[in-house]
Amino acid sequence: MITNSFSRLSSRSDCNNNPKLSLNTNIMTDQTLLAKARKARFDDLPNFSGHPSEDVELFLKRIKNITKANDESQNQEILEIVRGKLTQSAGIWFDNNEHNFKKWSDFEISFRNRYFSTMMVHKKFDTLKQRKQLHDEPVTSYFDDVVNLCNEIDPTMSEQIIIQH
Repeated sequence: MITNSFSRLSSRSDCNNNPKLSLNTNIMTDQTLLAKARKARFDDLPNFSGHPSEDVELFLKRIKNITKANDESQNQEILEIVRGKLTQSAGIWFDNNEHNFKKWSDFEISFRNRYFSTMMVHKKFDTLKQRKQLHDEPVTSYFDDVVNLCNEIDPTMSEQIIIQH
């Protein structure tokens, strides 16, 4: 009993006396928390079936936020995460074309080409044209909403065009 208690106490003090071990423990804890947070965000992410009413840009934006994907990302786990959220015809399309996706941008371009809906863009553009700042709405909230709409309509829209809206 005494030996057992002493060894537990000793291992705790080793952790406190060894900054490198303590740092590694903190990093592991941070990584675990980050992984849990990403899993929760992934669980909340709606599936994408390929229906014309679904928002391609919003789906891609959410995936990129969770996975931190960029154009050159070659991590196949990112594509596995995406596949986990594709259902019905979108899932079948992915399975049939997965061999073409060597990096994130390969998937993103193909996905946009396949599921981009001009109807959705027109709807968002109409929303943007009708968007007015509400009486009690902070300028920053209004601005952020307009910029977000512009990015959803065209992710490559220049700042000059955004300012016009």
